[in-house]
Amino acid sequence: MNLRYLMLEARVIARNSRFLIFTLIMPAALFVIYVGLWGGLGAAYPDGTPVAPSLMVSMSGYGAMGAAMSTGMGIAIEREYGWMRQLRLTPMTGLSYLLVKATLSMLVALPTILVVSLLGLTVGGVELSAPQWIGVTAGMWLAVSPFAAIGVVMGQLSTADSTQAMGGAAMMILGLAGGMWIPSQIVPEWAADLMRLTPSYWLREVGQSVVNRALDLRTAILVLSAWTAVATVIAARRYRAELARA
Repeated sequence: MNLRYLMLEARVIARNSRFLIFTLIMPAALFVIYVGLWGGLGAAYPDGTPVAPSLMVSMSGYGAMGAAMSTGMGIAIEREYGWMRQLRLTPMTGLSYLLVKATLSMLVALPTILVVSLLGLTVGGVELSAPQWIGVTAGMWLAVSPFAAIGVVMGQLSTADSTQAMGGAAMMILGLAGGMWIPSQIVPEWAADLMRLTPSYWLREVGQSVVNRALDLRTAILVLSAWTAVATVIAARRYRAELARA
């Protein structure tokens, strides 16, 4: 992987104010609003999960998921503008380019998790032990990996004109169907069963498992690993197909 190109890409994203608004500022603001409305006085869901930590997990997960996917989907725009053709003139391989995108997707997901977690501590009244704080931040960050791979696949399959619409639709579906906007604890069982089909549901489960030991962390890890593996295989096959046509 080309570390110099990775740092260049990171600086470009850091200067993108629109990216920062939608993936960092908006989730943080929504957490403050939601926790003020529903997370006070030790409120808990029917399964015993405290509301404030659950909202923290949902909003940090939503922002991190969006950051990871948006970064990978940038492949469509760069391909349309001929940037990938220019890169073929450099020593960097196409595989290295995809690895940079996937790694960058993971890196840009981390600030949202850290910022919303800090707000949970300072504004939301979330009280966790030091190991729990480490577990929720590190666990959520690692659980974003399938969305980094999914973003790369969507970037390979979309065009510059369609990528924004596809990304917005994917975020809306994953946020709603994954229980980030409407918690799975308060929906009918049939709706909760449908939520379990989405990777975003299991991303949220990873974070919530820190404050609710009754949740099945092992299943969440297996499901997210499967999503990552499948998306990675699709991205690799798509890359080989594009290389064969070049």
